[in-house]
Formats: sequence, C-alpha cells, structure tokens
Amino acid sequence: VTAKLSGEYVEMRDFCNSQNVAEVTQTDGINWGGNAARASSNADCEVPGFGDDSNTHASRTGFYELNKMKEIARSRLPKNNWLKGQLVAKMNRENSCNAYWNGSTVNFYREGSGCGNTGEIAAVFDHEWGHGMDANDVNGGIAFPSGEGIADLYSALRLNDSCIGRGFYNDGRKCATGGECKICTGVRDIDQAEKKNGGPWTHTMSNNKCGSSVHCIGVVYSEAVWDLYKRKLQQGQFNYDENT
Repeated sequence: VTAKLSGEYVEMRDFCNSQNVAEVTQTDGINWGGNAARASSNADCEVPGFGDDSNTHASRTGFYELNKMKEIARSRLPKNNWLKGQLVAKMNRENSCNAYWNGSTVNFYREGSGCGNTGEIAAVFDHEWGHGMDANDVNGGIAFPSGEGIADLYSALRLNDSCIGRGFYNDGRKCATGGECKICTGVRDIDQAEKKNGGPWTHTMSNNKCGSSVHCIGVVYSEAVWDLYKRKLQQGQFNYDENT
C-alpha cells in the first residue's frame, strides 16, 4: 500500500527531497510514524517516522492545516473554483524568516536567523492561504491598500489568536510591526491590548512609523475587526458570545 501527501485539494512538495511529494509504502497498512517532536534544532529535513525524505515535519503539518482551511472555506463558498482545485505547497525552501504566496503556490522557509521553520507554524499556513483566498474570492485580486490585514484575519479567526504566527521568532524577539508587542513571538499582534502603545493602531501611525508598508497598513483594519469581534460585539446592545 502506498500513501502520499498529495490529494484532491492539497499537494506538498518538499525541497528536502528535490520538491518530491512525501510517500510511504508498506505491506501491512500505513504507518506515518506518529507525531514525534523535533530531535534537535535545525532539523528541517528530519523524517519523524517512516517514509521518504519528503516526509518532514513541515510537509506533514502543512498537509493537515491547508486541507483544514480549504475544508472550512468550501463549507462557506461551495461554488468557488479555486477552493475545489489542488493547492501546491512548497516546503523547506532554502531561506529563512519568511513565507509567501506567489499567485499560484504557497511557499515556506527553513529555520534560521532567529526564526522557526515557517512550514511548521499553523498561523503562517493560514496567512499565506489567506492571500490565495483573497486573490480568488468574488472580487479577485489582492485587496487594496493591503492584503496583509485580510490574510492576518484568516489566521486569527481560524486559530482564535491575535498573535499572528506565534513562534515565528525563536530567539526571544517579540513582534514590532504595527506596534511593539508585549509577549507575541509572531510577526504581528492585532489586539491593541497586547501592544505596548496601548491604543489603536492608526493609518497616520503606519505612515509615520513604518512608511506605509503593506504589513503595517494591514494592522489598521485587522486590529479593528479583532476589536469588533472580541470586544464591541460582546458588550452593550449586542452581548454576543464568540460562537454567535
């Protein structure tokens, strides 16, 4: 019996094995080897169980999370053709401290330079997938003036966490884009209460403090939506709970 990390909706291609898809062949059922923790740091190409050299932590993690995001989205947008197609994810690219959507695939980097492997962080998968969803929704194209806020919201709402990409930094750093963070080790925190400035991040602040970069501008509206969700709609005349 042979199983691969390639299905109708997601395919994982790993640079630890020449962009091949992870594969396991066994005669008595399929055993992917459980969910063993990393044996050491800088173990991007470690195979945590059985299978070939593409069966890395990143490929396994991404296959689950990207499939889950597409499953959730299809329940809301069943006629969306992009969601019904196969998304290719390229794991363990030979760089660090970033991930990206290139218009057709999502791409993730290895551990290094004080950053974790971005292909092992659920929020980073959700964020990059969010760019794809933004580019392939009803209106199409990346949102203006910044699609970063849209992608952050997909991540935050999926994981119920305002810290976008928690664990992105693994050297003790805290995020600083869109306000200096108190404890978030991700790239941004979209909860104003979790930042040292203690107030809402504004468009003027994004102009003055970070030259209107797309990531900085995105915090203006992602923070506003998080505040609406977590505070305004749970108070006063609305009094909703988080599941309403």
